[in-house]
Amino acid sequence: MIIKKYATGLALLTAASLTLTACGRDSGGDTASAPSAPAAAIDDSPAKGEITIWAMGGEGDQMPKIGEAFQQANPEAKVTVTGVPWDDAPTKISTAIASGQTPDVTLLNPDALAAFVAAKGFAPVPAGLIDESGFDANAIAATKIDGSSYAVPLYVDTRTLFYRKDLAEKAGVSAPKTWAELNTFGAALKKAGAKEGLLLATGEAGFTHQVLLPYIWQAGGALTNADQTEFTLNTPQVIEGLAKYQSLVKDGVSSQTGTYEPWGSVEERLARGEVGSVVNGSWLIGPLKELLGDEFDQKIGIATVPAGAGGGVSWLSGGQLAVFADAKNPDGAWKFIRFISTPEQAARFSELTADLPAVTAAWGVAGLDQDPAVAVFNDQLKSTATPPVIPTWAQLSSIVDGYGERLARGTVTPQDAAAGLQKDMSAVGLK
Repeated sequence: MIIKKYATGLALLTAASLTLTACGRDSGGDTASAPSAPAAAIDDSPAKGEITIWAMGGEGDQMPKIGEAFQQANPEAKVTVTGVPWDDAPTKISTAIASGQTPDVTLLNPDALAAFVAAKGFAPVPAGLIDESGFDANAIAATKIDGSSYAVPLYVDTRTLFYRKDLAEKAGVSAPKTWAELNTFGAALKKAGAKEGLLLATGEAGFTHQVLLPYIWQAGGALTNADQTEFTLNTPQVIEGLAKYQSLVKDGVSSQTGTYEPWGSVEERLARGEVGSVVNGSWLIGPLKELLGDEFDQKIGIATVPAGAGGGVSWLSGGQLAVFADAKNPDGAWKFIRFISTPEQAARFSELTADLPAVTAAWGVAGLDQDPAVAVFNDQLKSTATPPVIPTWAQLSSIVDGYGERLARGTVTPQDAAAGLQKDMSAVGLK
């Protein structure tokens, strides 16, 4: 479901970024160094006119239901939602920006935001549109570029440790809470019958960096300095994180050719017991319950990710809503975003899609805090990190993917990988 869009979307975003650079709306100036001021506040009068929205995947299938509720509250408005495959979204958005022929609103993932803002494709969020304190703090941070917000978080996506509870009980081990316990735990699951103790993405474009970077954060490392003026990858903490990732393969816990593909196979392999554990998202819960039925509680355990010296930090991404700079009905667009950001509508959207709401109060409204499996994700959201919100992230993430594969195959040491990441990523740059 959700995880697939990040793999294909980032790959296409690299090409889309090149399109934006060549055919942008305005080739003059550097938007990253000169952010736009927030637009004037949006009033409380009813929305009017047609509001056109692009929404991807399953979210696009369900968005019209929120549009119907919006129209009931705003009788003079009409919401038109066009579904777009996640694979096609980066190119479609970049082409629309370059031509000036855009809808009013689009859904996108945070990794893509900065490249489109650099092309002056999105309008800044109007002052006072939402109360940012009511949202997940890191999700809000992922909307900001040089202090200005260019999107509003719709849902969040973090990762926890799914594991075969029955195999763990057979092996006499509990879910690992620390790095020191992780490799032992994975090895024990293999002895209890799993072919792979921990499924680790090791060479997949769009996946590997999402798995590798949390180990760097858990070790206390960072990709850049605080003001994002330079990379900070050749440090003892980063080396320690890379070494931990590599150790899972060296110790035989994970395969050096680990893969999450084909789509849907992760939950199937976990349900069959071929995989003993995997760090993955909340979208696995529904399919696992369908596959295992009444055996779900007996066979599946979910825990926050094991902590290194820097804590149990997990990946955070999700979905954002942005308004195009060339929107024909920006007033209606922002009013729709404000509407879907209320706890009631955010909860309803979560119920429709199984996404985790970025609006914190929506968790209680949707009853998510009553589901033990989902509640673990709420705990994990207290410790997350995001990649830097920069236009070059598509290229940079591909570099991380490459080094992850080399680490897994043992063709590079953690020390050399850290030095190589610093050199290669610095050559691409932060702007």
